[in-house]
Amino acid sequence: MRKPALVAGFLLLTGCMSGTPQSGPSVSEYRSPVAEPVFTQDGINAGTTGQEIDFNRAEPGVITAMSKLMGAGPVSVSAACSGLREARWKDGTTLYFEPRAYDPAAFVGWQRGAERAGRTCTA
Repeated sequence: MRKPALVAGFLLLTGCMSGTPQSGPSVSEYRSPVAEPVFTQDGINAGTTGQEIDFNRAEPGVITAMSKLMGAGPVSVSAACSGLREARWKDGTTLYFEPRAYDPAAFVGWQRGAERAGRTCTA
């Protein structure tokens, strides 16, 4: 008696889950930049929007926000020097993150060409 009820419940749940999943664009896909990034000693400003990407923000949010500003996601995210992680964009812009014990890595620095702020790797 229980087995038909379990099977019916399972079929009902799988029916609710079937279909094409809806997902937004990947951060690595090309899109138009939403604003020009303005690099500062405290992080990155999103042009004249008043929005900021300050140091110490969590890596996932920083990469998503920067990808919107750049019009594409980073070409690589990997280990960098002295325990830092880096996210690098096609134009060479690099953001640096410091791993934390119980939270996502924190945004601690940036480099764009010869300009840099915060903690970065030196060549």
